[in-house]
Parts: sequence; structure tokens; C-alpha cells
Amino acid sequence: MPSKPSTRIAEPLLGGPDGIHLAAAGAGFRRGQAYVLAGLLGLTTFLALALQGPCLSSGYEQPAASARMCAGPLSTAFLGHVNPEVDGRSHGGMAGLSVLEARLADLMRLMTDDVSVFMVAVLLLNVLGIAALGAGLLVLARSRAWLVGIFASPLILFTLGSTLDPVALALAVWAMALFAGSPPLRPRPWLSGLLLAVAAFINPLALLVLLALTLSGPHPAGRLAPRSPRMMLAAATITSAILLVLNGDAIDRVIHWLSDAVDGGSFAAILLMAQLGDAEVWAPVWIIGSLGVVAAVAISLFMVRRSGLDPAVSACLLIGGCLLLAPGLMPWDSLWLLPFLVLAVHRWWVLIVWACAETVFAIGIQLGDIIGFDTDKGLEPAFVALFTLLRLLALVLVVIFAGENLYRRRIRGCLRPVGPPRRRDGETHPDVAFPGDRLSPDEPPRRGSAATVAGDPDETGAHDADAVRGGQGHGNRT
Repeated sequence: MPSKPSTRIAEPLLGGPDGIHLAAAGAGFRRGQAYVLAGLLGLTTFLALALQGPCLSSGYEQPAASARMCAGPLSTAFLGHVNPEVDGRSHGGMAGLSVLEARLADLMRLMTDDVSVFMVAVLLLNVLGIAALGAGLLVLARSRAWLVGIFASPLILFTLGSTLDPVALALAVWAMALFAGSPPLRPRPWLSGLLLAVAAFINPLALLVLLALTLSGPHPAGRLAPRSPRMMLAAATITSAILLVLNGDAIDRVIHWLSDAVDGGSFAAILLMAQLGDAEVWAPVWIIGSLGVVAAVAISLFMVRRSGLDPAVSACLLIGGCLLLAPGLMPWDSLWLLPFLVLAVHRWWVLIVWACAETVFAIGIQLGDIIGFDTDKGLEPAFVALFTLLRLLALVLVVIFAGENLYRRRIRGCLRPVGPPRRRDGETHPDVAFPGDRLSPDEPPRRGSAATVAGDPDETGAHDADAVRGGQGHGNRT
């Protein structure tokens, strides 16, 4: 008799639960997989540092630094420069930085005037942020093979020397892990609020992660225990108030962002490339539209909350909806979508399409900036607009599949207990092993049986109920 009878292997095809033939990975296999993924993340980070290597030898100071993928908001602001005069790009400069990024630039300027020394400090901080991000994802995820989508992501290559968003994203991921209390961590809602408040002063998209945890905390998916978000919200509010007092120009920066919000990668940038209107007109329109999408997504999540909300899926939908109509969508902004996308969508082709779209846009936007210095060598705005449009279509695809995850969780409901099929009176099948059968009343379920795969509370490494219900379309248990 084979170890896995055909009746068990064909169970999903015959209408049984998806993944009934899968067994839980052992601790040794999961540990080895974590080491391999950590090594892959280290290799990706090394390639990102190698990309920034030539820029450290006065590459940031060159007028056409974009041609060598050296230009970024931090290096440009530290030098006292602004972005080139190109249609669809914001002015940038020191006023365009976030509060904590501006404070870092001011602090380093007291020590040195060399932009290469400043960027070395930035790269070191971002490398630590990427390492913390990878560790947090290994804690959150159960199906760790999907993490290849972020550990080998081209976004890490193109954003490591741009802003401090890798550090802020690592804070947001660890805030989610601490709020959910994923083993071996204990829940720390107050610490989650503190981390998200600090991350919000680097990129306001961290507030959407705070909103996702607030919505999913009382009604979590899977076997997560309900969490009250009150302590998290209180800690975030107090921390934000303290940072606002310590940084008096935070309000002025917000006002500047509202007037200089249109940047590359958005529908508003495409309109400016087509010479339709100006940034002062389109910025408030697209900001209001983006806030409207966030409100609609939040209301939708609130309406289906009783079916269970996965924090990663909620964050993916909120961030994706916000970026869809945001007036600026640069690579460091889409980096915020990546970890929650990998946790929410388990279709390889979606991850590949998103990675390709981000790669083409990241290179195209840099080459498009060269027109501000040399009109004969830069990439034409028509091609930049085309790459931007393809990237936005990929973003729409991502939001659709993240929403499909939520929809499938809504319509499938709870997993039914799996037992042997009904038999007629007097009919026996002594040679067939059915899922969940036991040889004796005192014998535990077989390894890989339905009781183990569906998520036995005693099996910490077993697949969760979402993976059994929906196969590839479901998010991981965070």
C-alpha cells in the first residue's frame, strides 16, 4: 500500500478541502528554509550596496547622477539641490524630506560636508532596516516560500540609497508582529503604537498600517486572539504629540507636501507629462480622491469584519488603494506595499508582474530625469508615461487579488470538520485509509491528515485554516 492512497491525493479534485494531501513541515525543514531565505535577502542587499558603490566616489555630486542610479531625495537634499525641471516631478530638496529624514541630514551636516559620508550612514541604517524587515516577516509568515517575492525584490536594489523608508517599513512590520503576538512574541500593543508613530514621521503610509491593525484587531482571521487597539492608538497619539513638539516645522512640511505633491509614478504625473494642467491644480484633486479610496476600503473592511480580517490583507488593500490615486508613487512608496502583498497574495505570476513593472519604472524614472540636464540623452516623457501606466495597471492587479483573498474568506466561512465519507449499511473498505481515520481510539491523527493540516492548536508548524480553505489565493496567518 502506498503511503498516500489515491483517494487522499484526489480529495481536492473530488470536492474535499484544498491541500488535504499536504503535511506540515517539520521544525528542521522550516529552520533550513529560514536560513536559505535569509541568505537570499543578504545577497539582494549586497547587490543593492554594489549598485551604490560607484556613487560613493563623487557620483552623487554629478549633474547627471540619475544616469548611474545615484540620485535620491536624501543625497539631493544634503547637497542643497532640487529635482531637475522635468514634467511630472516634484521639486524635492530639503523641504520635501520627512521630519526624521531632515533631522538626520541636519545632524550629519554638523559633522561633515561630504555627501559620500552621509550616504554611508544612510546605507548602514537601511541595511539594518532590511535585516529587521526580513526577521519580522519570518516571524509573521507561515508559508515562508512566498517570501522570495520580497527577499529577491528589485525594489530593495533601487531604494536602499534613496530614503529611510526601509527603516520605517521594518518598524511597521514589527509593529504588526507585536500587535498580533505571533509566537514566540508576546502581544505588545503599546510598543506597536510607538513604532508606528515613529514610522509615520518618515512616511505617512504607516498610518494606514495603524488603521489596518485597528480594524482587524477585534476581529482577527484564523486562530489569532482578538486584540483591543486602544492601547496602540493611545501610544501612537502620545508619541506623535511628543514628536510634533520636538519638531516645530512638521506642520510646515505637511503644507509644503500638499502644494508639491505631484510626483512620478501617478496618474497626476501622466497628466502633467501630457501638458494638461499644473501641479497646483491636480495635487488637491488627487489627494482628495486618494483619501476617498482609503475611506471606501476602510468602510468595506469594517462591514465584513465579522468574517475575520487578516492584518496583512487589510494593510495591502489600504495601502494599494491609497497609492492607486495618490499624486506621487515613487519606488520608495511602493516598497510599503511589498511585504503585505507577499503575505496576502500567493500567486507567483502576480508577484513577477509587479516586480517587472517596478523594475522598468525605477530605471525609466531615473533616465527620464536626465532630460533636465541633457535633452539629447534622457528618456522621452512619452516612454516614462507608458512605463508609469503599465505600473499602475500592475497595481490594480495587485489590489484585485488582495481583494479576492478577502472575498474568498467571506464566502467560504468556517472549515467543516473532515471525516470519513458515509458508507452504506454493511459496506466496508478495509484497504482504504480516509482522512482523519484512526487505527484505534487512543491513536493520534496520522501525520498529514486533515486534523493536522487544518491547524491543530498543538501543532505550531502546521498550515493554518486559510491555506486549507483557499490554496494559493489566501493570505498567511499573521
